[in-house]
Amino acid sequence: MFLDTLVRVVTLLAYAIPGFLFIKTKTIKPDSIPAFAKLLLYVCSPCLSLYSFSRATYSPELNKMIWLCFGATLGLLLVVILGFWLILHRRKEDVRWRVFTVSTALGNVGFFGIPLLEHFLPQYPFAPVFSQIFSLTMNLVAWTLGLFLISGDKSYMRPKKILTVPLFLAMLLAYPMFLFGWSFPPVVEEGIILLGRMSTPLCMIILGMRLATVKLKALLTDWRSVLASLAKMVVFPVITLGVMLLLPVEPYVRASVVLLAACPCASMIQSLSELIGHGQKQAANTVLISTILCVITVPIMSELLLPLIF
Repeated sequence: MFLDTLVRVVTLLAYAIPGFLFIKTKTIKPDSIPAFAKLLLYVCSPCLSLYSFSRATYSPELNKMIWLCFGATLGLLLVVILGFWLILHRRKEDVRWRVFTVSTALGNVGFFGIPLLEHFLPQYPFAPVFSQIFSLTMNLVAWTLGLFLISGDKSYMRPKKILTVPLFLAMLLAYPMFLFGWSFPPVVEEGIILLGRMSTPLCMIILGMRLATVKLKALLTDWRSVLASLAKMVVFPVITLGVMLLLPVEPYVRASVVLLAACPCASMIQSLSELIGHGQKQAANTVLISTILCVITVPIMSELLLPLIF
């Protein structure tokens, strides 16, 4: 299992190579990166949600698991982030530690998480649904508690912002379609699937572009970002496993949530910092470092934790 997972993760990260080369060879300018990010956010990400739910067939049991997953992931995010906030409370004046706090739980559970679920749980084709539920709770926390913690200012909390997030809007369509068994015409569905599956390679290409804009030595010596990455990809999955073992859910649900908890830090952390205008460098470093380190952490954590579930 370890070798298979290692190959899978390395394959995912290999998608970053074209983006890295585009910037280094000046084929694409760094100021074009936000345009690619908008394509990912406003087109591919919503299609990924629709694609994930299209693979699931409604049943009362699966619907129950979805809502249990919603409650569990929301609770986990709040407990872990607030727990680290209390531990680091004396350093709250330093924005780098505030970014650290938020980074301990917000992960790339969609673009990176879905390929992991498809790899580890091929017998459960509807498992990607849980990545979208995790993404939804992550957005709820990010645009409220996340903004408050990074900024230190309650005025930055924007609960209404979630209503304009493409993922949320896609979920407003995807969940009723799942609930009532509706589907798109075949031609439309094929386009949605194609755009949804573009999400992972496009996300990695963008990360490769961003990686090309920083000095690797300076990046790897940013010890705060390394610690935040380890907290996110080692501590958070262990806590998640402990909680999921206590809940009345199916083993595949436990495995799905634990795998998603082991994903690297989400680029959303950088977006939040840029919105506020503080901690941008720390956030960018943490996202990039966690993505690099996941080559080691994801295979190890899956090897250690999944046997405790099945």
